[in-house]
Amino acid sequence: MRRFFPLSAALVLASAPVAQAERVQVADCAPGGCMCYISTMTLQEIAATLPGQIPDNAGELTLVDEPGGFSWRSETPAQLDRMFGGPGSCPVYLAGPMVPEDGRWQITTGATDTSACPMLAGNTPPTNLSGETRQINWNGSFHPDKLMSEAAGMVRWSGVTGSGNWRGVVADHSLADSSGATGASVIWTLSLVSPTEVRGKSVFDYNISSTAGDAAANAVLAGLQCRTVTPFAARKVN
Repeated sequence: MRRFFPLSAALVLASAPVAQAERVQVADCAPGGCMCYISTMTLQEIAATLPGQIPDNAGELTLVDEPGGFSWRSETPAQLDRMFGGPGSCPVYLAGPMVPEDGRWQITTGATDTSACPMLAGNTPPTNLSGETRQINWNGSFHPDKLMSEAAGMVRWSGVTGSGNWRGVVADHSLADSSGATGASVIWTLSLVSPTEVRGKSVFDYNISSTAGDAAANAVLAGLQCRTVTPFAARKVN
């Protein structure tokens, strides 16, 4: 089943493409990376659909759809992917965003980077990311709840159904008063990089600050700051 990126309802419902007409390179970007492909619409059709004037050299640029709207960018797909927090790889496909394949999928985790968390002193924290193999029927689009089923209903996901990039807030708590502030968060980002692979990372942040201004106390608090990054991947295993 093929899916086409929804620049707008008008893009999805546009007339059949004109032979030999100039196509547009599109990057669907969100925190965590981009999905890149060649639009099924011609440059002329997109110019008639999007608001505003398109650049004279639009054929040499990439049309980026990001949470804030649309823009024409000169960066390469790989550069755009890295700018949005991806690994710096964005293969350009000839159709819309990929659809993951139904089948048995397994999550594996990489080594957690604890270099910005002195309190752990090299110890690896638990990730709560399951390594079991499970059957997943995606129903024609990528949504992380299908993959992270043990956390379904507990994560606030932001993204676009049909997009390859999602950001999930597992926890985000903060307290502040006249003496200082504390905050802790766990954020997951996931990107569908092929029909058989999803890459992601889990980022834990803990911050504590004081308004007292005591140098010794602030030095102790600095040692309590913590940020860990755990990469993970999910792959279809059969």
